[in-house]
Amino acid sequence: MFSRREKQCDRESCLEAAAKAQASGRLKKAVDHYMKALEADPEDLLVHAKMAPLLARMKKFEESWDSFRIAASRHFASGFSNKAIGIYSQAARFMPRNPEVWEAMAHVYVQQGRRADAVATLYKGHGFFAHGPERDRAVAMLRKAFALDPWNFAVTIELARLVKKQDPVEALGLLEGLSERAAGRDLRKVHSAMFRTEPSFTMAWKWLKTAWYEA
Repeated sequence: MFSRREKQCDRESCLEAAAKAQASGRLKKAVDHYMKALEADPEDLLVHAKMAPLLARMKKFEESWDSFRIAASRHFASGFSNKAIGIYSQAARFMPRNPEVWEAMAHVYVQQGRRADAVATLYKGHGFFAHGPERDRAVAMLRKAFALDPWNFAVTIELARLVKKQDPVEALGLLEGLSERAAGRDLRKVHSAMFRTEPSFTMAWKWLKTAWYEA
């Protein structure tokens, strides 16, 4: 009984010391105190939630993500899924180029039955990888979004754009499927994308015909 109370007091004093160090801008000192507090419980979600943003500000993103993930997953396991999403959202602000952040957040939304939010999360996340050497990550995220909401307009047309160089047949198939479900301005955008994927008289005619009808 005495030993357990002693550990609790040690934890509280560490948290107090960490808060004071953080308030004075001594981030490393604050993290040191949080690390000491974790000795009693390495998965203390409160400590990890406080320490994670400090580690991110110190550019220790791998360690920061570990703490964000532990805090969020323990909240989720305890039934506090909205708190888990809040933690993942904070992580995304610090490290938007970590695909695990977006995918973990989307997973929680799916478990909540909020598929539209999961799709929006994956779509937003893919944008941080779509224009560089990590394009495959963007494609993978869009595929997950497509699986959750087949033929979502924004997801499908962007997925077709990203895969057209590697697999124009797949890109055209996606656009053809989307054209059967689109109308008005959206259909014109699809036909324009089809022409860019396969420049031909047939595709040009579809595009122009849509434009004339819209006019």
